[in-house]
Amino acid sequence: MAEGIRVLGLSGSSRQVPGISKSERLLVRALDRFKGYGCDTTFIRLKDLKIYDCEGNYSESPDYCTYPCQSSLKYDDDEMQTVYDAVLAADILILATPIRWNNHSALVQKFVERMNAIENQASWFGNRLIRNKVVGLIIIGHVDGIQHVAGNLLNFFVWLGFHIPEAAIASWVGENDEDTTKDWDQIERNKYTQEDLQNMINGTLRLSYNLKHGKGEAEGSG
Repeated sequence: MAEGIRVLGLSGSSRQVPGISKSERLLVRALDRFKGYGCDTTFIRLKDLKIYDCEGNYSESPDYCTYPCQSSLKYDDDEMQTVYDAVLAADILILATPIRWNNHSALVQKFVERMNAIENQASWFGNRLIRNKVVGLIIIGHVDGIQHVAGNLLNFFVWLGFHIPEAAIASWVGENDEDTTKDWDQIERNKYTQEDLQNMINGTLRLSYNLKHGKGEAEGSG
C-alpha cells in the first residue's frame, strides 16, 4: 500500500547537534517506520539551512508575495527553495517541533511565514500548488500545552491545502518541574505517545494512499 508514497520529515528543533532533540528522535523513528512500509523518505533539519526571514511583501501588496519567493530571488545564499521543492514533491509531510513558551519553535515559525508564498499562489493568483497532500505533527514539550501549538499549525496547513487524517498528532508533555534530563526515558515508556506515533503513521499513510488512488477526497480535511 505504501510503495511510491513520498514522505518528508521536517525537524524544527534548534538543537545544535543532530540526535539530541527529542522531537527529532521521534521524527527519525517515524521516518524509519515509513521506510519499512516501502515509502520513499526525506529528512530535513531546518537548523541546517540558511533561511532568511519573510520580508512581508504581502503587506504591501498580495501581488508582491510570489512563488518563487522574493527572498529566494533576492538572496543567492537563501536555501528555502530546498524546503519548497521537498514539500511540493512529498505526499506526506511530518513536521516535528518542540514547544517554546506555549508555541512552536522559531524555526517552524520562519518556515510558516516563508510558506506564505505557496499559500498566496492559491488565495491570490488562483494557482493551487498543494494538492492531495497529508500532514502529521510531532510535538514535544515540558510543562507546556500541546493543543495550542497543534491548533495553530493545523490551521496553517489547512490554509495551504493539506489534508488532515483522523490521527494527525503524536505528542508528549513533561511533568511540572524543570528536570528535562529524564524526559526521553519517560517518552519511551509512555504507551500513549508510542501509540499516537504509530496511529499517526498509519493514518497519514492510509489517507495518502486513498488520495493518490482517487478514493479520499471526502476523507480528512483540506
